Amino acid sequence: MDKGIRVAIIDNGINELFIKRGIQKSITIDEHGTCIDDAKNRNQQQFQHGTNCAMILEKYCCDCRLNSIRILDENGKGTIKSIYPALEWCYKNEIRLVNLSLGTVDFRDYEKLKVLVNEYTAKGMIIIAATANSGFVSYPASFTNVIGVATTDSPLSYSKDYIQMGIDSIVPSEHIVKICDMEIKTSLSNSYAAPYICALIANKLSNDKTFDIAKLKRYAKEQSHIKMTVEGDEPDWIYRAYISGRGTPSRAEYYFETVTGVYDEIQGKIDTVIAYSTAELENLDIRNKHLIYLGNEDTYNIDVQGFIWSRETRQRQIKHNYYQGSGLEVPIVILAVEDVIDKFYVLTELKSAFANGGYNAYTIEMEPECVLYALEYMPEPVSDIDAWKSFIESQTFYKQSDLIIWCVPVKDQDKYLKVYPDCDVQIVLSNEKGNNIVEFSFEGEKIEKIISGLIDRKDVEEIYHIIESKLTEEEDG
Repeated sequence: MDKGIRVAIIDNGINELFIKRGIQKSITIDEHGTCIDDAKNRNQQQFQHGTNCAMILEKYCCDCRLNSIRILDENGKGTIKSIYPALEWCYKNEIRLVNLSLGTVDFRDYEKLKVLVNEYTAKGMIIIAATANSGFVSYPASFTNVIGVATTDSPLSYSKDYIQMGIDSIVPSEHIVKICDMEIKTSLSNSYAAPYICALIANKLSNDKTFDIAKLKRYAKEQSHIKMTVEGDEPDWIYRAYISGRGTPSRAEYYFETVTGVYDEIQGKIDTVIAYSTAELENLDIRNKHLIYLGNEDTYNIDVQGFIWSRETRQRQIKHNYYQGSGLEVPIVILAVEDVIDKFYVLTELKSAFANGGYNAYTIEMEPECVLYALEYMPEPVSDIDAWKSFIESQTFYKQSDLIIWCVPVKDQDKYLKVYPDCDVQIVLSNEKGNNIVEFSFEGEKIEKIISGLIDRKDVEEIYHIIESKLTEEEDG
């Protein structure tokens, strides 16, 4: 029986003539999203992106069994809608290891890809993805449950900021491969670093199929030619979670599914446990789960084999941020919200309104629970304000953000305004006798809006339109 690990290369197809052991299966995605046999002929003059990836993989893992899924055209272009049927085909055909030497830097693709990737990685799929050669955060390479790869000797200097970029391993991309009897060297590109790591992981899985994504990420870091010394996982991996304890009530929706019931009976249905105190974890067996810990205690003694995120994670990212920029170049909106108002709902709806308008809003909250709603947690900037601000600058640069929305408590707004005294917009959202009062301040100009009853999506969209119109006044002349 052939014991070689099965690998899918999702790319622009593979020229089988250049693969020694041939291709197990070669498929493509048609216009209806259906997987069909790939009958396309390829010649040596065409863009050999997928073929190069296949030859690199075969070079370093000679026993692997390659499968080709073509979703890109001859110019290397494609759409993310083809990713779903491609991964579904892999899952149905029991292909556990996937090489994606492709991705997107478009923030509008983030949510769709995150939901998709979380579903399949929770089912045991291992995805290796190349980081964008542009040097910006790309998806899915930057996801915690994906092994993100970049190349050594890149002319870009982002490798030192691997935490912010979501890079797990930096390895060579220039490899000598054979086409017929001719040796060629693959180009300097993150695309050709990914299959190298994919081959090493294929070798690992061939010997021990019990390795999961968390262990394999650690292994990939060990193979990096630049030492990866700091863990900095983002809380973006959850597919289905069990929540132990109670948080702040909100009408905002979690970005993942939840499962309720007796933990011992439902633990096989979840991949992550969310807890607000260590006491909640004492009677739960979470060793083989991921953990989002939202309490104040240290997490060093918690036995978790999977991913773990806590306040400390962000603190480490801030401490080990080496980005040196020239200052923020995006507008800053400081939104002061009274405690009685559902801030998570307001923030998620405001972020969504900006996204619908084509703007990538880096949306900050200072309570860890905000990460359950795909908001950015940042601790209070009290110990080292310069480091705090530098981290924000690095995030907005690498994620190509268009503006910052920073939510602060009304009672502390004067303290936080000192961090960004020249903010572009200041908004106070308070409640008086059942009415919500929204006060806008723009360089001395003040606008007031009254919202009766619960704040809904339409109300938030009106707030968005006021902010957007003021921030673009100068552009419009």
